[in-house]
Amino acid sequence: MLLERNDLRLREFTSDDVDGVLDIFGDPSTTLQFGMKSFQRSEAADLVEQAAESARQRPRTQYRLAVSQISTGGLLATVKLFLAPPSEGAIVRVGHRSAEFGCAFRSDMTHRGLSVEVGRLVGAFAFGRLGLHRIWAGFMPSNVAAQRAAEKSGLTYEGTLRDYCWTDGTWHDLAICSILETDWQQSESDPLPGGLTAEIHTAAPTDRHILPGCAVQEQ
Repeated sequence: MLLERNDLRLREFTSDDVDGVLDIFGDPSTTLQFGMKSFQRSEAADLVEQAAESARQRPRTQYRLAVSQISTGGLLATVKLFLAPPSEGAIVRVGHRSAEFGCAFRSDMTHRGLSVEVGRLVGAFAFGRLGLHRIWAGFMPSNVAAQRAAEKSGLTYEGTLRDYCWTDGTWHDLAICSILETDWQQSESDPLPGGLTAEIHTAAPTDRHILPGCAVQEQ
């Protein structure tokens, strides 16, 4: 267990989560938002194993985490934080304290305000436990839902990467937004009214399915 808030628990994946992962990424209404094929059970098992492998790495740079309901134990969402590697060049040597963020909810958990609570958990973990300075997410500029979510969630629009990813036979731009630890600290008494996770998703859970940044799931 990493953090708890109300009836939600942010934790590591276990082998018991395979069916829960399949409920999320085996659902076409979810995977459509990521531009990826729906999972088979073997792929859900692969994701859980990848999460376990990343948790064993030292130093750890990838966090694939589960969000479960304390009262039922059911898996509600998956979260990822992929940390930027430090620069080790002759001129610049720095730990960037930055991470790419993504989240996917079980389809029957949408429109229930869970994104607010999950966002608070993720923010507390990222900025409080990991000591990160910046979390970023991306979405296609044509995705109005993602744009609204970014605004509600307190993320700041930074710019657009042209022709960032190839999906459905064409190139797509990627709009980038972020939140800094100073933003989080300022809103700590009432963290991110819209929820850090609200409708903002960056990458599908495995790189073999889609390039980072080209997806959004409405919550």
